[in-house]
Amino acid sequence: MNSNPLQEIESEKNLIGYLLMRGVAGQEDLGLSPDDFYMDTHRRVFEAVTDLINEGINIDLVTVTNQMREKRLFKDESRDLEYITSLYKDTVPFQPLEYYVRRVKRVSDRRKYVEALNQAIDKVKIEPGENDSVFSLVEQSLMDISRQERSKGLRKVKDDANALIDYIKNVVAASQNGTGGINGLKTHFTGLDMATTGLKSHELMILAARPGNGKTTFALNIAANAALKERKTVVIFSLEMSRIELLLKLISADARIDSYALKAGTLTSAQMTQLKDSIGNITSASLYIDDSGYLTIQEFSARLRQLRTTEEVGLVIVDYLQLMSDPKAAMGGRQQEVANISRGLKQMAREVGCPIIALSQMNRSIENRSKDQRPQLSDLRESGAIEQDADIVCFIYREEMVKPPEELDPNKRGMAEIIIAKNRAGATADFPLMFNPKISRFDNVPL
Repeated sequence: MNSNPLQEIESEKNLIGYLLMRGVAGQEDLGLSPDDFYMDTHRRVFEAVTDLINEGINIDLVTVTNQMREKRLFKDESRDLEYITSLYKDTVPFQPLEYYVRRVKRVSDRRKYVEALNQAIDKVKIEPGENDSVFSLVEQSLMDISRQERSKGLRKVKDDANALIDYIKNVVAASQNGTGGINGLKTHFTGLDMATTGLKSHELMILAARPGNGKTTFALNIAANAALKERKTVVIFSLEMSRIELLLKLISADARIDSYALKAGTLTSAQMTQLKDSIGNITSASLYIDDSGYLTIQEFSARLRQLRTTEEVGLVIVDYLQLMSDPKAAMGGRQQEVANISRGLKQMAREVGCPIIALSQMNRSIENRSKDQRPQLSDLRESGAIEQDADIVCFIYREEMVKPPEELDPNKRGMAEIIIAKNRAGATADFPLMFNPKISRFDNVPL
């Protein structure tokens, strides 16, 4: 019985012996590196094996020992040759090669976890600052190993055949089951869902508008639809508004009650009944709000990872991107800091496996354009990195916020235009929505 759970010498011996006797079918990448072996001799032998695989040379006792000699991998050539030859002669592997690869990889990953935890313990002892930042360092170390464990590097596309077939089946099923081809998260805003076929689990969507155009309201409407209609767990990080303010907007939209009347307390008995029903709807949803105000990208990541251990997160909203910070990148200037935050949001969308909607400010220069003030990608504040990282960029444009009343087309009153200026997986588009700021609500235009 192996007394040390962090090493399996016999599995390493059987793996090396198997390679020396039988080679590797197709000279395939085994998904191991020399560092995955506990014994130094095994590391050096496998380094030679890896070189031979990369060079397309068959693996056997002669080619491996010649490679070790040429690469100066022997420490004591006589002793090393005796040991390697004994593996070739005496090892009798009863299991497939994949079995030994899996065993060696498993204990190697556990050694890396132990090393990361020991390093994390040292960091906890000396790291200044708040606990959130310290815990974030620990979690990041573990997640780095987890990503390495899942990563297989370069793979032949034949490995993706089943995944592609499953994906196409899901797309076809979505087009035939009355969902209109929506195979991602439905926002229940028809124009957005048709253009994107639903928000995908890895996507970062940027939602931008000038102040007062309703970007927080639109994001909250999407959040409510995801939580109430799609039964998803939704997480809202609010760096500007308190949780009570957000909940009041959610309740006002759900009940279709004037938010001013709600705040002023001038409600009719009928409205009070509606309000109670809406409070029940909203508070029974799987909805989390973080209104701590100050938030670093590291704290954001740590809190999402923590929630992910108990909940399957369906959607994350950040209001708004430019209020986040990254102390590690602050010395490089605001452009670099925002670039790191934007990249961090994209990475978390992939890691957590859900879409993230990040609200964004726009440059004031848009107001100086004399003619068309419809927003465009270059109007994003600190736009370069944000535009690059985003899968989808949406703008809200309300003509009544730009033109004086006498110049405004009457048909544009109470209307908003949603402009999809970037859509990595599809075409750009724009579509109208009705907007009633009094009840904090966007609605589809009736057909």
